[in-house]
Amino acid sequence: MNVLHVIVTVALLTRRKCVSVIRDFATCHDDFSLKPADGVLKEHTFTWLGFVQYIHVTTGLPHHSKAPRVVLIQKQFALATATDMLHLPKNYKLGHVVFGDYERDEEDCGLTKQQLKLGVNCARAYIEMPIIDITPHPEFSRFGVGNSLALVKFLRPMKSQYMLPVCLPSVTERMKKRRNKIVYMIDYISTVPRDFDTEKMGKKTFKLYTHKDCRRHRMKSRLGSEGVTHVLCSSGCGVRPGSPIISHSSEGTFEVIGLTAGGAACSRRSMRHRLNTEPPLYIDVYPYVTWIINVITAHMLPRPYSHNFKLVDGGPSMAVNGGNYLRARKLQKAGWKARTYVSGNYCFKSGKAQRHTAFFYSEQFEVKANPPAKLNIFMKISAGIECTITCARVLLPNRLSTPDIHGVGGYNISVEFDTEWFPYAFYFSLGLSGKNTTEKDFNKWIEERKPGFWKK
Repeated sequence: MNVLHVIVTVALLTRRKCVSVIRDFATCHDDFSLKPADGVLKEHTFTWLGFVQYIHVTTGLPHHSKAPRVVLIQKQFALATATDMLHLPKNYKLGHVVFGDYERDEEDCGLTKQQLKLGVNCARAYIEMPIIDITPHPEFSRFGVGNSLALVKFLRPMKSQYMLPVCLPSVTERMKKRRNKIVYMIDYISTVPRDFDTEKMGKKTFKLYTHKDCRRHRMKSRLGSEGVTHVLCSSGCGVRPGSPIISHSSEGTFEVIGLTAGGAACSRRSMRHRLNTEPPLYIDVYPYVTWIINVITAHMLPRPYSHNFKLVDGGPSMAVNGGNYLRARKLQKAGWKARTYVSGNYCFKSGKAQRHTAFFYSEQFEVKANPPAKLNIFMKISAGIECTITCARVLLPNRLSTPDIHGVGGYNISVEFDTEWFPYAFYFSLGLSGKNTTEKDFNKWIEERKPGFWKK
């Protein structure tokens, strides 16, 4: 998870410091159980992918062959290539941003609890978001770089709780891509999506090449300048402008690695599986993360704000540094992130902080109530006193039943929820993160160790 940090330090009369942290980007596409195969995707797999319509100034019809892709990175902002947003085809103007796989929540589509119990889902929908502002990177607008990134601001934020943005890239994931070069391209099947009742998305696995490898290959092939400051390239061919390449981290987050800036069409089938003479070019997103966060912060940050207040998805709290007067075991925050209920303070920390823990447990369960009945599910899990559980995540079919998760911050946890308003047959997943137990906690918990799975 990518988290925005704005830190202000205030000296107190006690000479201790109180830190104000305003956090955003804490909620993004995080699904440790989602591992789709290459090919056509199911509905609501990657809802954060949209496209821009070019509208003819006279006829009002969309362009027949161009529809640049955009990716949702915050509830009110999308990321696109600057050339596609500001250099429009002749006689065309910029239309709305369309998300063709818009996932509505139960409140949005008006489903009753009884319909949900019978397994009825919201009808397929799409949404058009009017654009009120486009902010290109200064290297494009002021320094003459051929192509760069641009931020697109919508008229209002996304309403649905299930429309999660894609995660911004982390330095850890970027370093992994130097060794494990596998990335995934997500795109609509059609060049210009029109019929959203039948339109599908697809996934294709590519091999990624770094900026250095890409430039060396282009010089060897005697190709011209890429026109991009931070460039990546990959195997394959025939990619469309703005199409994202993403990476699925071990923690479950889907991070956008690059946006397509150009590439040659596929003239032979063999071109789809190797590094071609003119490979697809991508704008590397990671070097622009700081700029992205600063621009969105400038639009979203309230003024003035309290200098000793911390706002996170799990609720507000005071952030105090130092001191031995705090309780040894803190109250753990909990809350929803789309269909995933999370419990634990580490669930709401930055991606960098969460990577100090290990994602050590993931399992999917299937529930079939036959004959139809209401079930109460109760699970007990022990990680052993050598491991402290820092974050628990439960992925459920909807948000009409809130789980009770107890024990996060220790080594034993319990998870309990009822299935009164779930379908009679459904899947749910449980994921746990943890870290090595401190010496202080180990010495305190060693007396509790007894034979058997759970302490009686």
